[in-house]
Amino acid sequence: MKTRTSVAPVGMWAGGGFAALVLAYLAALTVMMVRGLPFPPQEPFLTTFHVIMMVVVLVMVPLWCAIHLAAPADRQVFTFISLTFIVMLAVVVCANRFVALTLVRQSPGLGQTAGLEWFQPYGWPSLMFAFEILGWGVFFSLACLFLTPAFRGHGLERGIAVTLAVTGVLSLGGALGLLVNSTAIMGAIAPLAWGLGPAIAAVLVMIWLRGRSHDPGTGSGWCGPTPAIPAGSSTGPPPASH
Repeated sequence: MKTRTSVAPVGMWAGGGFAALVLAYLAALTVMMVRGLPFPPQEPFLTTFHVIMMVVVLVMVPLWCAIHLAAPADRQVFTFISLTFIVMLAVVVCANRFVALTLVRQSPGLGQTAGLEWFQPYGWPSLMFAFEILGWGVFFSLACLFLTPAFRGHGLERGIAVTLAVTGVLSLGGALGLLVNSTAIMGAIAPLAWGLGPAIAAVLVMIWLRGRSHDPGTGSGWCGPTPAIPAGSSTGPPPASH
């Protein structure tokens, strides 16, 4: 069926887009560091970062949906919980970045800057920055940790599980850094927990999805569990008529 054969391609496209966007973000951040530019970033890096991060969290939703549908039935409770946290991540991060691209950007030109510091996407203390860290430090951490038990096999699955576990623990460390008012801890953790780690996990998951879609034991073109055959039905050829 078309809806079944589309699971792996959608997940692979989403995973590839996610990995490429994360690497683009890290590349832009590296350029800033090489040039000695300050952080929070200034234009054109500021708008670039906002747009990239909005698209990143949006493509994570179809990626996680594909993982959920591709997982064996006895592990889908973990993938579903993980998917729920990813949706929560997407909501808070998109809210922060959209507010930054609209309210924060336009308020100075409108002469309305009172209280604007509470809506800064990177500054601290800031309400929107707290939401961002809630997303990446708590929701994303829980999404990774709950997804880990879905990959119980050896080889590739073990590699995915380890990558997710390390990423989840480091992400939680970023949230703890904010709780103790240490942006230095977050700065040290962020490139791996919210950059390189998720990108590696996405590439490994793409390979896993491709393997699931070609597994003859999961049905033609379907990367999920084989549908059960109702009791009393026959899969053989119809009896010959006399």
